[in-house]
Amino acid sequence: MHPENTLRAFRRALAIGVDGIELDVHPTADGIPVVIHDRDVGRTTNGCGYVDQIPLVQLKTFDTGDGERVPTLAEVLALVGDAAHLDIEIKGSDVERAVLDVLAQHPTVRWAISSFSWDTLRTVRRLDPVAELWPLAERAGDDLTAIADELAAPAVSLFTGAYTAQNALTLRSAGLRVMVWTVNDPQEAQRVKDLGAFALCSNDPQRLMTTDWIT
Repeated sequence: MHPENTLRAFRRALAIGVDGIELDVHPTADGIPVVIHDRDVGRTTNGCGYVDQIPLVQLKTFDTGDGERVPTLAEVLALVGDAAHLDIEIKGSDVERAVLDVLAQHPTVRWAISSFSWDTLRTVRRLDPVAELWPLAERAGDDLTAIADELAAPAVSLFTGAYTAQNALTLRSAGLRVMVWTVNDPQEAQRVKDLGAFALCSNDPQRLMTTDWIT
């Protein structure tokens, strides 16, 4: 295992041939989109404090494990290029414009923006009428299909425990594709695939990719 949300982890993902990479974005104090899961840097680095209160130059001094540093979104896009589709989950606030500006500088990158904050996705839609958006949700309901319709989203990102046969049918009937998270067990991967998920997010993609009986 490699430190999460680091260039080393993304290089490994590309090396094993993943189709896509999910990553998380927060802004620094100086408004630079960086790739880190938590607002509080304490869990994943040897630093302390909140990402949005730390300037990039200071954040870059923190070790995320094995000498890795918190990468900027631009660094990740430069690494990945068009080798894999990116699911860019915006977690931080007031970073939508900065994310789109960075993406515009890397036109070959394939991407979608996801978020649990549907207001964040509404902001992205106002800024970019053609951006691909995936509303994130822990449950499937009328509110999820409604926000997908409002955003003209082609897909939603749904917790695996909520991806039941009934919900799969409802979402498919609404014209929505489904990306399921987080799936680490091969049998669960087979279940969601059989229900029609077009993609799944895993912390252990190599295990799933080397399971021959998933068809």
